[in-house]
Amino acid sequence: MFYCKECGFEFEKPIKQYESHRLSYPPYERQFLCPSCKGTSISQKTVTHCRCCGAKIKESGSTYCSKECKIKGEKLWKKEIEKKQLQLSNPINILVREIEEYNKRNKTNYSYGQYIAYVYSKKGVKKCTKKKSRS
Repeated sequence: MFYCKECGFEFEKPIKQYESHRLSYPPYERQFLCPSCKGTSISQKTVTHCRCCGAKIKESGSTYCSKECKIKGEKLWKKEIEKKQLQLSNPINILVREIEEYNKRNKTNYSYGQYIAYVYSKKGVKKCTKKKSRS
């Protein structure tokens, strides 16, 4: 289990990325990134207590204290992942992430309303190619 020091997100596996530094052949620099914020400040979390009930774990390497806790914990974990997926697929959240990305890329500081008025409204605008008859 890993966690990000920048955003506090906990995850199973970090994203692996290779930085070539404009070299045409390896060895490339390997970086591990947080899946949430793409930050590089991640650490491995040591588990000393059960993820479900919080009891102290006697054996190292496991994340649950018993089989019952493991079943219950995996059900809860699955629900949490489904909840996170719903949140990520929400149209408002998608648009907010798009605004943050646009601001970062273009070095602007548009609010939600400004982005909608200035950028988003001009994105999908197509000119009409049909001529209207005036008769």
